[in-house]
Amino acid sequence: MKKAELAQARIRRIRVPRFEHINRQIPPEAHTSMYVWHKYWSRKTWNVVGEHIKAYTREHEVVFDPFAGSGVVAIEAARNKRRPIVCDLLPVANRITELTLRRVNTTKLMEAFDRVRERVQKQIEDLYIIHCVKCGSPLVADCFVRDGDDLVEVRYKGCPHCEHRCESGCKPRKKDVHALDDLERKRIKEWYPKNQLYYDDGEPFKEKQRFDSLDGLFTKRNLRATAMLYEAIEAESSPQIRKFLLGAFTSMVHLGTKMMPVSDPSPSHHHTYFSSPGWTQHSYWYASQYKEQNVWDKFESAMIGHQGLIKAKNESNSALPEVKITHNWEEVLAGEADIAIITEDCIELMKKMPDECVDYIFTDPPYDASVQYGELSYLWNAWLKEDFRYTEKIVAHKSCGTSGRRSRLKFITHYSTTVFRDFIASCGLSAI
Repeated sequence: MKKAELAQARIRRIRVPRFEHINRQIPPEAHTSMYVWHKYWSRKTWNVVGEHIKAYTREHEVVFDPFAGSGVVAIEAARNKRRPIVCDLLPVANRITELTLRRVNTTKLMEAFDRVRERVQKQIEDLYIIHCVKCGSPLVADCFVRDGDDLVEVRYKGCPHCEHRCESGCKPRKKDVHALDDLERKRIKEWYPKNQLYYDDGEPFKEKQRFDSLDGLFTKRNLRATAMLYEAIEAESSPQIRKFLLGAFTSMVHLGTKMMPVSDPSPSHHHTYFSSPGWTQHSYWYASQYKEQNVWDKFESAMIGHQGLIKAKNESNSALPEVKITHNWEEVLAGEADIAIITEDCIELMKKMPDECVDYIFTDPPYDASVQYGELSYLWNAWLKEDFRYTEKIVAHKSCGTSGRRSRLKFITHYSTTVFRDFIASCGLSAI
């Protein structure tokens, strides 16, 4: 068509595509390994998210999630051939999302795990050597029960010499108590985070309880074992493989802390006499009696257990398409990448994004202060050395009933009204 003809041409009215609203209940389906290999709070149900994305978008359209969390929206958008742009302030959240989406050769990952095993398994297990309460032979304990700093029980699945099994009530031998005292007086030469559980203005974390710093969450023995394991992982030469190993590391590091309550198993519980129910409280809480768990056992389970990283990656490699991941949202809009995972304040990000660049927004903001995502993630981010100043941007951290909290709630309301309203309008969308 010539320019003169183009100037006189009539452009027909553009019709916005219609869709059928979801007006039915979507029964939630259980999360599989690729969704639960790493702990995270308030994880959205994958099939419910997927149904919404399929109902309100078409293939190759852009889906935006400004509070990505562990990445369920990104995963379901990718699975359904959409182009997600997801954002979260917390580095570990984006690390979980990326490692779930990014393909990896699990054979090479297993080879790397075996190298870590060769470097450090024996040295870590030596920290847990005790003597059988029946025959006195040395063995590696599965876990201990401690009351404060005192060792009150030893537990093991079976003595390799007399086959004695100790599930509960087994008191440690005096020489094992003395050996532990000697061990815990020794300096730990490996690196570990010593971050204080306080904000930059000196205010304590809302979810800080007894402990003042991250290293205080661990017994000296488990802090040593965890630092040794971290150092062995850091020795891996491949940055990509090292990132996956560190993902398995952060998925279990909290299991080596004093936050693991003692609870005897029952048919309805997933834990045993040799494991704990896990990090059950949304705080850095203190159990008066707690299980001191074998750090190597926890890492091995995080890698090759029934909810471990290897199983999760075998599933995600099969279930998800091969995608190009970027940390630059502009590459997704330009068609140069499939997924953007961005570590940034979502408000600042939305100010940069152009009008009408997003087709669908799926968001679940962290209203109020019921779950302190930033504070609770601090343990993982610090071990990843990704903790630099991100706490400055955490909004909802004040205790209930203070004037500061009220002012922050006004700011959160601003998140959900003015800011999102303006961004949604700029994309030509309406709220559902």
